[in-house]
Amino acid sequence: MGKTIHKSSNITAPTSAFDLFGKSSTAVQRNLSTFVILNLLPAATMIGGAISQSRHSNQANDFNGFGALSGLPTYAIASLAGFGIIVFIAVVIAGFIIRAMLYSLQLQAAKDKNPDLSALWQVGKKYWLRLLGLNIVVGLVIIGGFLLLIVPGLIMIRRYFLSPYILVDKDTTIGEAMRRSAELSKPYSGSIWGIIGVSILISIPSFVPFVGQIISFVLNILYSVAPALRYEELKKLAKA
Repeated sequence: MGKTIHKSSNITAPTSAFDLFGKSSTAVQRNLSTFVILNLLPAATMIGGAISQSRHSNQANDFNGFGALSGLPTYAIASLAGFGIIVFIAVVIAGFIIRAMLYSLQLQAAKDKNPDLSALWQVGKKYWLRLLGLNIVVGLVIIGGFLLLIVPGLIMIRRYFLSPYILVDKDTTIGEAMRRSAELSKPYSGSIWGIIGVSILISIPSFVPFVGQIISFVLNILYSVAPALRYEELKKLAKA
């Protein structure tokens, strides 16, 4: 396996966000099956939850009609609401487990490693709750920034962009991950916005139904290691 920029200790500036596409694509292709599985699982989880809830809803509607005709209490509504909450919670937990697995996969791929699903599953179980908390805290901070002014909200996006990678990579608390993300990204804010900009560009085809959505889906997977690659670069630059 050939050497990459991540094996070098002579990094003097972050790589262009566009140039990271090739590096990210190579890292993804080394772990292609794992990336495909973990990127398709969220959609499968949501579809499965929707189907399950739809079936339960149909059963509840049938029971509700019978209850109305007979004058009996219609418990189906309460049952449906409770089932819907359970499905929602299950989908959220599954989603954050998969997200933690993806962050770990991206980090390992950025280091030229090939983690298997069993190892990633252990990471997902360990970090999903902390990632949920991190998303809530960062989301509230960003929303608060936008409510004050647009610029503070944008600054918060840049400040905490790397926080999920730091949390999983360094096993930190939520606050520590946010603090380190702010410190790493501050001197190189342009390199963070470059990643975000390219991600937006490759999502534009998704506005075209079906074909465009498939193109964006594939491009997003191929570019998905770019934030982890940027994180690895900024860590080295911080030590330089």
